Amino acid sequence: MEVLQEAVGQEALTARLFERADAGTLAHAMLFTGPPGRGGLALALALARRLHCTSPQGGGACGVCPACQQHAQFQHPDLHFTFPVIKAPGKDKALSADQLGTWRALLREVGPHFDMADLRERMALGNKQPFISVHEAADILRRLSLTAHAGGWKVQIIWGAHAMRTDTANKLLKVIEEPPAKTVFILMADSTENLLATILSRTQIVPVPPVEPAGVQQWLAGMQAQPDKVSDAVALCEGDLAKARRLVSEDAAGEFAMFVDWMRTNFARDGRKATAMADAFHDLGREDQKQFLAFALHMVRQCIVGNYGAAGAVKLRASERSFAEKFAPYIHHGNVVEMQAELEKAARDVTGNVYGRTVFLDLSMKMMELLHRAR
Repeated sequence: MEVLQEAVGQEALTARLFERADAGTLAHAMLFTGPPGRGGLALALALARRLHCTSPQGGGACGVCPACQQHAQFQHPDLHFTFPVIKAPGKDKALSADQLGTWRALLREVGPHFDMADLRERMALGNKQPFISVHEAADILRRLSLTAHAGGWKVQIIWGAHAMRTDTANKLLKVIEEPPAKTVFILMADSTENLLATILSRTQIVPVPPVEPAGVQQWLAGMQAQPDKVSDAVALCEGDLAKARRLVSEDAAGEFAMFVDWMRTNFARDGRKATAMADAFHDLGREDQKQFLAFALHMVRQCIVGNYGAAGAVKLRASERSFAEKFAPYIHHGNVVEMQAELEKAARDVTGNVYGRTVFLDLSMKMMELLHRAR
C-alpha cells in the first residue's frame, strides 16, 4: 500500500475518515476547519483517492491502480476543485477552471500544505482579492449533474469556502443538502466565522487540529534548512506546515527591522519620521501591509506573555527575543487591549482598501499615546 505522505501529522483523523467511508457512514457534505497548513486539503485528497481507488488495501489507497495514478497528477475526472480566483485575462467570469493548471502545478511542486498567500503569489494577484463567484456555483452544479466518468464517487472540493459570496453560497444550498447519489462535498475554511449559518447547518464540521511539533520537525527534515531556522519554525508555526515552510525559507529580518524602527519612532513621538514611515508603509502594497500588521500583532502579544512571567510560552525567533525583553515593559494591562484593537482595526482597514498612508499614520499617532500610558 502506498504511504500517504501528504496526510503527515493527521494520521488519526485520516484513519477515522477511512473507517467511515468503509462503513458507509461518511457524511455527504463535510466542512474541514482550521488554517490550510494544518492539512485539510491533504485529508480531502487522501479521502478522495481512497473513494476512487479500485484496489484499496488496509483501509488506504493502493497507489498503483489507474485511479491512484490519476490522483498522483491531481487529474482524476471525478475529482473537482473549486478555490478563490479572479477573472482570468480575456474572461468575463471568475472560474477555478481557468486556473486549474496553476493549482495543479502548486500541488505538484509544493504539496497540499499551502495557504492563500502561496496561491496568491502563484496566481500573481497583486492587491486583487480572489473570491468564489456565483458563476463558479453554476459550474459546480453543471459538473455534478453529469454521470461519473468511472461510475463511482464524485468528489467536489471547495478550498477557501469562506471566500464564497452570499449569492454563491445560496445557489449551492440545495445541492449541498441533497447532492446527487455517490457525491461528496468537502469544504475547507479557516473558521466558521464567515460562512452562512445555512451552509454550516448542512455540513458535518470536522476541526483539523494543529500538527504536533514532532510531525512538523519530521516534515521539515527533508528541506535541508539551517538547524536554528528549523527550531524556530517548529516553535512558531503553531502546527501549520505552510507557515513552517515559510519560516525556514524566508528571511524575516526586514520585517523585524521595520517593526523595531517603527516602535522606537512611536516611543520617541517623532512625528516627522512617523510620516515618512507611513509613506514607506503605503508603498509596500496591501498584502505586505497586512503581513506586517500581523507580525506587529504577534510581537505585541508575545511581549505581554513575557512581561507577565510566562517566558517559556514566548514564541519568538532568537533574533527577536533581545528586543522583546527590552520592549515588553511598555506593553502592560493599561494599554495592551487597546493596542491589539488598534492593530486589528488597521488590518481590517487595509483589507477594506483604505488608503495605506492614512491607516499607518493614524495607527502611529495612537501608538505614541499608548506606549506612554501608565500601568
